[in-house]
Amino acid sequence: MKFSNFGRFGVWNDHFRMVHRNTGRHQTVLSLVAELGSESNAHGLARVVTSRDTKRKVIWALLVIIGFTAATLQLSLLVRKYLQFQVVEVSEIKDSMPVEFPSVTVCNIEPISLRKLRIMINNSDSDLMQWLQFLGEFQFGPQQAHLTSIRAFYENLGDAAEYLSHDINDFMIHCRFNQELCSVSNFTSFFDGNYYSCFTFNSGAVEKLLMHATGPQNGLSLIISLDNDDPPYGTYGMYHIGSNILHSAGVRVVVHAPNTMPSPVNHGFDVPPGYSSSIGLNAVMHTRLSQPFGNCTNKRLDGYKTYRNTFFSCLQLCQQRIIIRECKCKSSSLPEVAETNISFCGVIPNWKDILNNSAKYKDKQITVPSLACEEKHLVKMANDRSYESTCRCFQPCDETTYQKAVSLSYWPLEFYQLHALQLFYGKTIKQSFMHEAYTYLAKLGNLDHSMDPNDTRRIEILQQSYNLSDKEQAERASNLIRQNLLRLNVYLEDLSVVEFRQMPAYGLADLFADIGGTLGLWMGISVLTIMELIELIIRLFLLLFNSEKKKPEDPVSNGMLSEHEKDYDYEQRIESPV
Repeated sequence: MKFSNFGRFGVWNDHFRMVHRNTGRHQTVLSLVAELGSESNAHGLARVVTSRDTKRKVIWALLVIIGFTAATLQLSLLVRKYLQFQVVEVSEIKDSMPVEFPSVTVCNIEPISLRKLRIMINNSDSDLMQWLQFLGEFQFGPQQAHLTSIRAFYENLGDAAEYLSHDINDFMIHCRFNQELCSVSNFTSFFDGNYYSCFTFNSGAVEKLLMHATGPQNGLSLIISLDNDDPPYGTYGMYHIGSNILHSAGVRVVVHAPNTMPSPVNHGFDVPPGYSSSIGLNAVMHTRLSQPFGNCTNKRLDGYKTYRNTFFSCLQLCQQRIIIRECKCKSSSLPEVAETNISFCGVIPNWKDILNNSAKYKDKQITVPSLACEEKHLVKMANDRSYESTCRCFQPCDETTYQKAVSLSYWPLEFYQLHALQLFYGKTIKQSFMHEAYTYLAKLGNLDHSMDPNDTRRIEILQQSYNLSDKEQAERASNLIRQNLLRLNVYLEDLSVVEFRQMPAYGLADLFADIGGTLGLWMGISVLTIMELIELIIRLFLLLFNSEKKKPEDPVSNGMLSEHEKDYDYEQRIESPV
């Protein structure tokens, strides 16, 4: 049986309606995709599905492919930009908040007490005298400067060096903080290879000292005695030409955050005697991001329970470990590490035997290989920072630093020196090396203040002028005072804190915004379009699940087609398609 074209079209319409009525049971994947594509908010996809003209369909398909490719490339660049985890640093001034007072570490620039040295020499201390004799008899070549230095004295005569170091009770003669008296109990001490005894106020071990006021009256004020007594008669020290920090008078001061390791050599500044030095501070906070934007850490310093991590302290400990590994000894210029049975590189283990058998050493030349190794690696690390990659040292996530402004004034004025000594030393002045200055000044200031103001003798005394001998004594007393005493004021200039805070330069919110803009620009896709895609995926899974649960039957074999549809199906089988 044959049908005309019109007949065929009518039969096909009937067939389409029959299939459309049975969509719920016999819907295919293609028909499902076509249905959702025609309803999609993605304009290009809708044009591809609904276009009846083949050329128009192809053009829109190419445009969709081009848009998809461009969107994919731009999205990959956005993701790559996000995965770089770049940061920006913003600054903010914080007011109306208390500021934590820093730790203040002071060290006498002259490590040894000349008064104690005189006592050891008068007592003919055997170790000290033998060491001085050893240094006088032998030569050490390139290591001469080091082995005649303060560091070598500490490395080879540790007990004697600790005895000769300054005692805080003699060093700190007056302390005042925030208009209240403080004492030596408010200080902690540590031993430094270059300065020997150093003392830290507010180490952070007890509680935070929060400041609510500014100015010298509300800060830390110290009056320090340097113990720069006259050297023992007929003796002199050895000047280390390679040291740029020693052999001067004054104190080395380090202002640092509480619970951090001070480094007097690298971060300190000198304060001279005979002056009142004012150190004005401004707090600066640094807040850094951790992973994945950065690699900061809030851990304790490795090997120390009391110190927080700082980048510089970590590097110094790393340098010490490198020297221990390479030279099998440790450096006295670097912080100690938790290593046992390791001596200093500058130690000469058998120096006493060498001195007792000096006749065997005709050339009088001695070399210390471990010291040469230490010096070589210190020079190498000072000129090549490649070793830092193996140290795994990171900046702290939260760090406070202090900007400093230093000013000096002449102190103490001669007019007040006698009374100042009476206040500073009291009854202990007779046991102090300052007793000489006190005696001179007390002799010159022999006016009896209990005398009647109208007494002619009092008037005669006031009208007298100093003679040459009196002036020399007064000058001697003033020089002795100003060579040994200094006043140090450390205070906050401003309670406003400048905070430098790191923030993500490109965060998740920026990434999502750019993804939405990119998809909308190239393909017209929004969140609702993505919901349509999710709906398509769900319906495809449901279609697959239903097809596995029940196989679809042939409509011809099960009698679901009418006679008219059966004839049309038969014709389609025996005829070639039009």
